[in-house]
Amino acid sequence: MVYDGSIVKRTLYSLRKRLNENSNVINVQTEEGHVFNATCTFHPPASDLDISNFEKQTGFLLPDDYIEFLKISNGCRLFDDINYGGEIELYSLDQIIEYNHNLYDEFEGCYDIAYIYQDNLVINSKLVSQNKKNYLFWKGHIEQFEDAKPLEMSFELWFDRFVTCQGAKFWWWPIYTAEL
Repeated sequence: MVYDGSIVKRTLYSLRKRLNENSNVINVQTEEGHVFNATCTFHPPASDLDISNFEKQTGFLLPDDYIEFLKISNGCRLFDDINYGGEIELYSLDQIIEYNHNLYDEFEGCYDIAYIYQDNLVINSKLVSQNKKNYLFWKGHIEQFEDAKPLEMSFELWFDRFVTCQGAKFWWWPIYTAEL
């Protein structure tokens, strides 16, 4: 299967369409039968200049599929419970700078791009520079970058699965078995 950014577009546009058809509210079912009404908030797109300035300022490389996302929505909040809020935020370029400003030297080339229920989504730009497709990692919010675990996927693949799972942390599923 080829991942070239087009899946990001289709996934994002389909999610927005579902929201628009339902007064910006969608019904979500997550693990263990939890059902709630959710909304999503999308930021205005990033420009080519915004993206170029970000890479120059930080030294971080942005993968093409993630750039495609940023050009549609420069960050967003996903699957916020309309009554209780939520904890799923894909950062804007400014937020990436703000939240990673003191981490540039700790583990060179890695940076947080999202906060999801006590986890961070991490891009390893060294892997991006080597044209590796599996550059995405996750770590606990208070863990260091060297503790990040590989997701074995790109942003595009992660985003498609995340939206399909309606905000569930699908990367945790393999650690739970019927024995636990």
